[in-house]
Amino acid sequence: MDTETYFIIYPQGDRSRISVVGLTPHMLYEITDYALASRKEFWNDHDGAIDYAKELAKENGKIYEGDGDGYLD
Repeated sequence: MDTETYFIIYPQGDRSRISVVGLTPHMLYEITDYALASRKEFWNDHDGAIDYAKELAKENGKIYEGDGDGYLD
C-alpha cells in the first residue's frame, strides 16, 4: 500500500470552501494543480488532516467540504 501525504486545499479554487486531498509519492507533482489553503502536510494522517481542515474552516468562516474519502478535484 502506498503512503499518502494529505494537503488542505480550496476545492476547485473556491476560497469559500476548504477540503483535503491525498497524494501518493508518485502523484506529488499534482499538488501544483491545487490552491493550497495551508502549507501544513499530513503524512499518512487522513483523520488529522480532516480535523485540521474542519478547524481551519471554522476559524476562518469557510465551509468544510468532504466527499467521504477526502479526495476532491
